[in-house]
Amino acid sequence: MKQLNSLFFGCIIFLLSYLIYFIMSQDLNENNIIYDVNDQKIVNSAIDSITHSENVVDTLVEILPAYSTQVEDFEAKAEINSDYIVLQIFKSHQLIFEKKIKKIKIKNLICSDLNNNSQPEFWIFGDDNAHKFKIYGYEYGKNSFNLIKFPNLKGRQEFGYSGNDSIYFIKSDIVRSFQFKNDHYSELENGNRVCFYSLGPDNSFVLKKTLDFENE
Repeated sequence: MKQLNSLFFGCIIFLLSYLIYFIMSQDLNENNIIYDVNDQKIVNSAIDSITHSENVVDTLVEILPAYSTQVEDFEAKAEINSDYIVLQIFKSHQLIFEKKIKKIKIKNLICSDLNNNSQPEFWIFGDDNAHKFKIYGYEYGKNSFNLIKFPNLKGRQEFGYSGNDSIYFIKSDIVRSFQFKNDHYSELENGNRVCFYSLGPDNSFVLKKTLDFENE
């Protein structure tokens, strides 16, 4: 009787072992990948056609608008061309303003209503060919657009100016930041300078404060 029990137990162990082996072998077969030299040739050909194409980047730039911004039912877009940027402003999806801006490498396009007169402003800025920072502002009012002249840096602000400008909003202020170097009139000889402006109803600017920070 003991021999029969041992034989029966041995058969069960054998069957379980064979079942585990069978399952593992099936998994290995399913995960096996057959490599074909022709597949590698196809992949290399595709990579060459992409990396050696000189028109890929230009085509993407032509198709995709580089920058866009929205406020209420207004939308502004800046499309990049080879020699200029086309600024377009839409109201309820209807084109109401278009302007070509030459010789500028755009950094950003933003919109606002800083003077709370329910007439949105649109700001486009970047560097020209001489790496000089340029800012263009347009305010919509009475079915027309008026140019807003952003103030130049003067006196204390421009000491040690070294570029890398940026424009952004903090609450109702428009803020221009840039780097400065070798400014002996600042507590920090080198760093980042941040200038806060407010915009009046007549589109005049008031410099509220200037702060200097260490470079990060």
